[in-house]
Amino acid sequence: MSVLLILGTLVRADVFLSTDNMVGIVRNTAVTAIIGYGMTLLMVSGEFDLSVGSLMAVCGALVATMYGTGYPILFVVLLVLLFAALYGLFQGLMITKLGLPSLIVTIGTLTLLRGANLVILQGQTATISSDNYPDLLFYIGGVAELASGPALIQQFPIQIVWTILFLVLGYYVLNRTAFGYRSMFTGGSQESASRTGIKTDHIKIINFMLVALLAAFAGIGQLAFTQAVSPSTGQGTELIVIASVVIGGTNLFGGEGSMPGTFLGALVFALTQNILVLAGLGVRLFQVFTGIFIISAVLIEVLSRDVRAEHLTNGYIEPLTDLVSDAESFFEYVRSDVQGIDEPLMFATVGTIILTLVTLVVMTVVDVMVGWGFSFAIVSPGVAALGTLPLVMFMMMAGLILLSTVFLHAGVKTIGTRRDFDTTLQGVIYSFSPAVLLFIPVLLSGWDFIAPLVIGVAALVFLPTLYLLYRSTQVLHEFSGRNAALSVAMMVILWALVVAFTLTQISTIN
Repeated sequence: MSVLLILGTLVRADVFLSTDNMVGIVRNTAVTAIIGYGMTLLMVSGEFDLSVGSLMAVCGALVATMYGTGYPILFVVLLVLLFAALYGLFQGLMITKLGLPSLIVTIGTLTLLRGANLVILQGQTATISSDNYPDLLFYIGGVAELASGPALIQQFPIQIVWTILFLVLGYYVLNRTAFGYRSMFTGGSQESASRTGIKTDHIKIINFMLVALLAAFAGIGQLAFTQAVSPSTGQGTELIVIASVVIGGTNLFGGEGSMPGTFLGALVFALTQNILVLAGLGVRLFQVFTGIFIISAVLIEVLSRDVRAEHLTNGYIEPLTDLVSDAESFFEYVRSDVQGIDEPLMFATVGTIILTLVTLVVMTVVDVMVGWGFSFAIVSPGVAALGTLPLVMFMMMAGLILLSTVFLHAGVKTIGTRRDFDTTLQGVIYSFSPAVLLFIPVLLSGWDFIAPLVIGVAALVFLPTLYLLYRSTQVLHEFSGRNAALSVAMMVILWALVVAFTLTQISTIN
């Protein structure tokens, strides 16, 4: 939240910090947050629902079409809420009593409801005209006219009131009631909860009903705000909701959750979308940021629970120091003491994060101070870099390490080795430790420096990598110096063929 607020201020402070924009950002959290409160309770109890976006759309479509054909609005809203409750009951019974996994059931109902939405709307957008706008819809999701002229706030969306109200109620239910404690106990250990007399199936069924009711209410509120519902309404909402809940601190596997965290998670996505629009990027990168936020949230949760400062020291700094001081002794240690690839993968991950952060910082600082044009692959300076640069760096490093491992292992297999693929992967990961310096050729390339200079700098980075690959192959595969050199040479030849083929294809396009 702090980073996004600073970023929004840097992008367009005059618009971003305006009262109307801030009110709009909070309003944009309404659907995600309201459904998210129910999803928090459901995920706390150990389940989740992927159909909430489709259910929200169907409920909005039912209200729009039924009210449009003359049914009283109160009757329509109550009927739709009853339908949502029964729908949640149906899902809960299938999952708890029949033992079906919630992933499969809710994917099925998601698809079913999308089809139902098309049938209800007959492929057309349903609208409610301003002349026929009912008071009940106004109180659910309308916009109140507060003032005119230079007043601080001219319009106030009613959805904000419901968002805050449901936040307070959700917090009370989760943290101050027996039902909330039982939901957490059920998600934390269903078997233990059952043995203490808690009816865990009932807890889950009620939570499925609650999330369905809140999805229906959010759908009606969105209809009231936009006065329209289309066949595409709600698509992707379920992922944003789950992402907001996870970012807010709810454990993916149950037993732990936070209602204020869910609201802040929804606010993160609303802020991100707003900043992308202000930066002139529209919503093109919004899904990229959504994926990054989900992965980051889970990663932060895991790291904060299992990783300490000494793990970073032991997992990256100490191996790097040992590798630099005496490569042969280090690989002797790897051969005798390192089991599996967990430690090497942690080493590679930290190195990639450092590479990304250094590239991002240097690129941004130079762009702000000097204004050099930067363009590397799909990366450009500004807000877009936050979403695209981690993706590019991860793909680049993963591709380098994986292909190098495949090529090198083909070489050692040809010569004859008793060690497996994991052994080769260990050696390649540690040998690529100098790749953290790749930010130099990447930046030079992005600033359009002459190709020979970029290639020369990249070569300086990869030369020590080749030496380490030679040492790791010699030690880990117990090869003679000649066989180790032949294996690395075969890898280089295969890489040369890949590069030559790629350049040929690029030149054909150009």
